[in-house]
Amino acid sequence: MKTAAILVCRNDDYKEDERILVCLKSMIKTFDEIWFVDWNSSVDKGPLLWKLRKQIPTNKQIKHIVIDPQSAKMLLGDNPKIPPCSMSIGANIALRRCDADWIVVTTIDIIPPSKEVLNDFLLKSNKNTFYTFSRRDVEISDLEEMGFNKWEEFRDKNNKISQPRYFPTKVTPNDNYSIFNCCGDFQLAHKDVWMNIKGFEEEMLYACFTDTNIQKKAVLNGFDLKPIFNIPLYHLSHKGMGNDGTSPSKQYYNDAWDWVEWFEESRNTDTWGFSDIEIEFEVF
Repeated sequence: MKTAAILVCRNDDYKEDERILVCLKSMIKTFDEIWFVDWNSSVDKGPLLWKLRKQIPTNKQIKHIVIDPQSAKMLLGDNPKIPPCSMSIGANIALRRCDADWIVVTTIDIIPPSKEVLNDFLLKSNKNTFYTFSRRDVEISDLEEMGFNKWEEFRDKNNKISQPRYFPTKVTPNDNYSIFNCCGDFQLAHKDVWMNIKGFEEEMLYACFTDTNIQKKAVLNGFDLKPIFNIPLYHLSHKGMGNDGTSPSKQYYNDAWDWVEWFEESRNTDTWGFSDIEIEFEVF
């Protein structure tokens, strides 16, 4: 049983280096491999992992795809409304090239469960179910005070004292798919499910609702949708930009009515994830 995590990010100072390193180090310990898609980092700054690679364990677990600005423009066009980092496209590129049995699409803010906890969960899991895990929010300043290198101690301590996060939400009147707020922080399914539903909708180029949409897609394609509350994973609070309009990725939004309320079938082509294009990746 092979596991993989997919992360999409760019080198834009939106997330602190310490946060990214904690996330990556924890993911490396939990998953067999990590697909890291660097989307549209500027030529001057260069890819984020190249900047941090000396601080990351190099044990051939990370598969690194770099979509530079010229390539991003070639793939998506030159629409000024498109956010600088395209999560849905980046995740799909990795999904089409990943051969793991179980795949999690997650974010650079998350400390995942330990490998033992996750694998124990997977041994009891249903291959025809799409799972979404509810995060538990923690203050990054608390981890900073303890020491970023003590993230395992921080996680284990919070495992004993934190409570499940129930945060019900609907983005449209008949939305039975969001289940809880920020349902896309840790979405897990067997590879066959991801392939069957054709990944994330590639016309959803803007902010929000891609997570709800893909959960509705799972249901529409005959799969079960199950929320997980009792397995703790942690979201490190934002120090910088959040949902206050300062984030360059949240200037334009996907239409919830189009992609949640009225959505009935995938608009992705059979070559979703640009599977017809050879995209190189490096391993380190």
